[in-house]
Amino acid sequence: MSVTAILTAIGIFFVTDTDDLVVLLLLWLAAKNRQQRQQIIAGQYLGILSLIAIAWLVSRGVLHYDAAHLTHWLGLVPLTLGLVGLWQWWRERHGPIATPRLAQPVSLPLVWSMTIGNGGDNLSIYIPYFTKLSPATFSGVLVIFLVLIGVWLGVSYRLARSHTTTRFFERFGTWLSPLLFITIGLLILL
Repeated sequence: MSVTAILTAIGIFFVTDTDDLVVLLLLWLAAKNRQQRQQIIAGQYLGILSLIAIAWLVSRGVLHYDAAHLTHWLGLVPLTLGLVGLWQWWRERHGPIATPRLAQPVSLPLVWSMTIGNGGDNLSIYIPYFTKLSPATFSGVLVIFLVLIGVWLGVSYRLARSHTTTRFFERFGTWLSPLLFITIGLLILL
């Protein structure tokens, strides 16, 4: 694999997955235990690998069905979580300040569906990109993407565990987290 191919793969990953940092940050903040943190890791890998598989099948002509237009409906997941979280905040706003929480526990299906729903831009870039790749180059790109998913998970985890981020979300997170999920859901839907 050439240096240009490696840099292109890295650039495509960063362009398509920068929005995942916000989602991952919110998920890390909502995770209550080790099992839920493992669900975030597995769900992110499974979600990105699902997007890669769909894009590869479409780029090779195996799937003649444009699956990209269906992924926007998964925007209902973060939208619903955000609306329920905002409603809970509104009802409890005069009580003691609580830490931000999701309307449902962090789970593999939740993380996977949010990753897939947030992946419409991934598909729109992956499909034409993959059509130009040889099988050997695609294998290299896949390895690069797998490594970068791990990097993204590590960066978002560190951000979620930083003192500044924790204090910020303790202060504003009870209403800001639901608003971010609503925004993400609307962006995915639209």
